[in-house]
Amino acid sequence: MTLYEQLVQKISQQIEEGIFKSGDKLPSIRRLSRLNGVSVATVQKAYAVLEDQRIIEPRPKSGFFVKAREVAPLKRPIQALGLPNEVAIHDLAIQTFHACENAGIVNFGTAYPSIEFLPLKQLQRIMRKLIQLEMKDLLTAHFSGGHQFLKRQVSRRLAETGCHIAEDEVIVTNGCQEALILCLRAVASPGDTIAIESPAFVGLLQAIESLGLKALEIPADSNDGISLEAMALALEQWQIAAVALVPAFNNPSGSNMSQANKKKLVELLAETSVPLIEDDLFGDLSHSATRNAPAKAYDKNGLVLYCSSISKSVAPGFRVGWVCPGKYFNKIEYLKSFTNVSASSMAQAAAAEFLSTGAYDRHIRQLCNIYMQHIDWFQKKIALHFPAGTILSQPKGGYILWVELPKGCNTTAMFDSAIQQGIAFLPGQLFSSKGKYLNCLRINCSVSIDQKTEQAIQQLGVIAEQNIQQSIN
Repeated sequence: MTLYEQLVQKISQQIEEGIFKSGDKLPSIRRLSRLNGVSVATVQKAYAVLEDQRIIEPRPKSGFFVKAREVAPLKRPIQALGLPNEVAIHDLAIQTFHACENAGIVNFGTAYPSIEFLPLKQLQRIMRKLIQLEMKDLLTAHFSGGHQFLKRQVSRRLAETGCHIAEDEVIVTNGCQEALILCLRAVASPGDTIAIESPAFVGLLQAIESLGLKALEIPADSNDGISLEAMALALEQWQIAAVALVPAFNNPSGSNMSQANKKKLVELLAETSVPLIEDDLFGDLSHSATRNAPAKAYDKNGLVLYCSSISKSVAPGFRVGWVCPGKYFNKIEYLKSFTNVSASSMAQAAAAEFLSTGAYDRHIRQLCNIYMQHIDWFQKKIALHFPAGTILSQPKGGYILWVELPKGCNTTAMFDSAIQQGIAFLPGQLFSSKGKYLNCLRINCSVSIDQKTEQAIQQLGVIAEQNIQQSIN
């Protein structure tokens, strides 16, 4: 074995044993030459071989570093259909959410954007203006479907996506979660089955559980979303009251249905008059310059109940959402009327004013750029610190990452350890009615990127390694 081959073997072994970890800087060429009693040319050749093997990488003016471990993109094979079943995740979900919001926690769990990314100054100016000029109206309760100016802005913005919905066909709700619950109540009765993608949004599962409905998990691709083939098979096998999905930048998987598949899905459901509840909460948060049309744009029969909100983009605390329920408008309006009178008049007016200006569009462009950078940063840090075999989602919008750890890892058990060390995330078990995804977790990337955040990611990697070792032993 030549000298450079011996050096390649030695460095490779040191990396394998963890003496040099992923991302660590290696000794300079001259230092390594002195330490090993070999020529500079020998070290250069050894480093060239290690670079070709993708074990190390050069960085301009910095030297050579152990190459960050590449985390494979998430690509889950389509699985067979299961049976409709009752949902029982609420108790675990509530305990988890409460723990996420404890003081001092680095919160990767709850999916609200950090306050630093919200348009505070613009909203302050708008609210001061409203208080000065429209205080009487703000103190008045309205029994209509919401603030008329807000509904007009929602209608206009939906028109830009290909959805032709009159402002009087919009009902304002207390956030998107209320919109989802109203839709479920309008289309289903206790005991009915709701088809959902798998993994599914935890809030949707909670809503299904609260209404005494059953969930039928439909397999979904991590890139393209719900399987249309599996959906067609489910419609043949089961009496389905409605389908409820997050087609755009899915929470939690990050999948994004193509326009062609949205159209096919709407047409497929129309054949049997099955309503589609579309949660488009992340629709505006595309990392590209393109805002894709929602499934509602292909609705010719009023069967798509479109739900959205400003909670992920402008102001979670405003609790301003809306639903465009198509043929179910009267039923939703009736249910809303005795659920609560209306969302906050102040919040509706402020949201309407912000949506009506170019400030919203500028804010969204800036926000999407930030989220794209944060997703990239988290992916790299997770690749650096998490166990080998970790698989990541590759979202093209929003700020949610779905992380699949090696088999045998239990993220529910990991959560307890993480909370004790001041770190929170959402365990994968919360995203299935069947208790699946025990080795998965969801990360909210809409947090400050600083040393504390990186240390938390690094510690989560340590906790994951410990959990895997415990499962082996």
